[in-house]
Amino acid sequence: MDNLSKIKKFSKQFYLLLSILLVAIPLLDIGFWSLINYLPETLINVNTSGSPIVPNKLSVQLQVIGFIVSLLPLSALLYCIMNIRKLFSFYREGVIFSFEHVNLFKKTATALLLWVVLKIIYDSAVSVIFTFGNPPGQRLLRVGLGSGEITALFVGGIIFIIAWVMDEGRILNEEKELTI
Repeated sequence: MDNLSKIKKFSKQFYLLLSILLVAIPLLDIGFWSLINYLPETLINVNTSGSPIVPNKLSVQLQVIGFIVSLLPLSALLYCIMNIRKLFSFYREGVIFSFEHVNLFKKTATALLLWVVLKIIYDSAVSVIFTFGNPPGQRLLRVGLGSGEITALFVGGIIFIIAWVMDEGRILNEEKELTI
């Protein structure tokens, strides 16, 4: 089996995996916010910064607000996955370098950087939502940048550089093909 055949085979598998993630991730988010009052507090606080001082259940209104706010980083994540999936669709067809590849890399990097900003907003909103039932003066608003966000910024920057290098390579390759 030659390298292009291997690339096509693995790209087909990753395309399928990414397609599953595009469906599973939103369903998990819906499940999280609809079942939040029934989940153990240790599970809820794994990815959130606010914890109630006075244990209480979230009202339906706060659950809906939490879900709507969760759509912000979720949309950036899904956009990123959609771009990567499209990239693998090209690889699956044997198309390795094109102008569209460069655009997809840039869109993926942009989605990662956008995810960081939206994740900070989401985490801040969640800290308020989870402490909303606390007595006045004991509610929290936390704003922070964690290792996940720093990693996403770093990876987004790397992907932008890769897109730039790929675009230069594509231009050189086109010039080479046009040279007699």
